[in-house]
Amino acid sequence: MKQLYTLAIMILLLAPTASMADDGKMFSLYPVPLVSNTLTVKVHATVPIATFELRSLIGKKLQEKKYNGTESEVVFTDLSQYYSGIYVVVAKDGNGKIVETMKFTINR
Repeated sequence: MKQLYTLAIMILLLAPTASMADDGKMFSLYPVPLVSNTLTVKVHATVPIATFELRSLIGKKLQEKKYNGTESEVVFTDLSQYYSGIYVVVAKDGNGKIVETMKFTINR
């Protein structure tokens, strides 16, 4: 459990806040802050990303989407079940290594 809290704190401190103006990022999120039930991940990266994970701030995996490298967007749906707060999108490569994280808020 201690490792989970340590991971959550590291993600919070190291992850940039999502915005459409993030130059040099592998992906961006919209709409941010989220008030709807759908979060769109717009992919800018040329590096191989295999999956995108939606995680709570304490590190619990809520959803996972496979990414084959050809789409320009990945959509997380049915977010109405999650409370207002801070969440994290994690991009992983084919080996499961985290290549980038980005936090966002749900504001209902």
